[in-house]
Amino acid sequence: MAIPPAIRHVVVLMLENQSFDRLLGFVRLDDAAQRLDGLTGDETLPVTVGESGRMIRLGRGTAPALHVTDPNPGHQFEDIAMQVFGREHVPDPPIPTMDGFLANYARQTDDDDRPIGPDRAAAALAGLDPSLAPVISTLARSFVVCDRWFSSVPGPTWPNRFFVHAATSNGYVESPTDLQQLAGFLGKRFRMRTIFENLMAAGHTWTVYFGDHAQAFGISSLHRYADSNFRRLETFAADVAADRLPSYAFLEPPYMDAPGNPAADQHPPHHLLDGERLIAQVYDTLRGTEAVWRKSLLVLLYDEHGGYFDHVPPPPAIPPDAASAASEKFRFDRLGVRVPALLISPWVRKGWVDHQVYDHTSLLATVKTLFGLTEFLTQRDAAANVLSDASFLPAPRLLDDTPANLARLVPDHVSAPSRPGRLSDLQQSLVALRAALRAARVGGPRLEPTDDPQSP
Repeated sequence: MAIPPAIRHVVVLMLENQSFDRLLGFVRLDDAAQRLDGLTGDETLPVTVGESGRMIRLGRGTAPALHVTDPNPGHQFEDIAMQVFGREHVPDPPIPTMDGFLANYARQTDDDDRPIGPDRAAAALAGLDPSLAPVISTLARSFVVCDRWFSSVPGPTWPNRFFVHAATSNGYVESPTDLQQLAGFLGKRFRMRTIFENLMAAGHTWTVYFGDHAQAFGISSLHRYADSNFRRLETFAADVAADRLPSYAFLEPPYMDAPGNPAADQHPPHHLLDGERLIAQVYDTLRGTEAVWRKSLLVLLYDEHGGYFDHVPPPPAIPPDAASAASEKFRFDRLGVRVPALLISPWVRKGWVDHQVYDHTSLLATVKTLFGLTEFLTQRDAAANVLSDASFLPAPRLLDDTPANLARLVPDHVSAPSRPGRLSDLQQSLVALRAALRAARVGGPRLEPTDDPQSP
């Protein structure tokens, strides 16, 4: 069977910087025949790269202190090359070994300029016991897990979020951190066509709901829609309750800490449970209005792995366009590290595992198929797998067959302390983007953060 045409709304919540193995590696499903490609607890990694030496067992993370990782593991292009290939540079041929994660993180330094060291790094990189992430673990047992979903680029946030909107990053593998870099970013290079234009061309609606900053504005072709299609995340619940969701809703979390409103993106060093609470709120909101729930598909995604260990080698990929294929630094011919991905809907199976290979452009290919769009965006989404028909049901599940009130699962906790002035690379890029948009008079006061950004 095809994806049910009764699904009229696709809602995407994309969070930050978690690997599949970290959040879902130890999840076990009720049906023994449905096995996630996860962890055993016996995984080991070498302390150094490029030579034989001491190995450290990662084990299973059970301490609540693991909700906060500080400093955050490296996840720039060069870091990921070391993590995936176990050496300083990409080998030829590029055969992934997935054994450089520990060595890469261990050599980072903390606030006191001390190396993290292998033992501390091993503790931080361990897969989490499901009890530490109760919301996503419950959703995994209740709906569909895609255990072969890879980030689109072996790089940080910006290029991967470009791919989820446009199926290309126009040859870019980094994130900008200041206004000077953004000046070029917002020029002609990042005016690529997106899934949003394709939806409008076919008569469908869309909205980007954002917490404090809309990273999607890094694509300058979207600036013209600031007043019509960008809304605050707090309006999402009202739109659901009033049955006025668009065909395609993309949700961006709060990236910044503000008084009384902790960052909920799960980007280290932010508290993992603040993101768990956001996931629960989005799910509970959709399920709480049954008329909307029965015609919706919620896709929970992460932009990239954030430097956390994952054991599955990324596969080759189709370059999205000629410019990317000719890029000197990276030819966009392989995917990034595996990330958590869940399909949540009354129309999907319970406790089911989809083993098909996906990347973020599979979402675009699926939206094209579901809504009858006429064109692909690039060669990447044209080659991407559409969500497997096997994950979907011929009739929706009863409301009582889906978990209720997931917010109750999030334990009380103290969010990671705010440290004004100490911004992550992602936060620096978003602050610079907001300044550039302000200078260009895009969006006006409605898009301004409600509080001054703090960190982490």
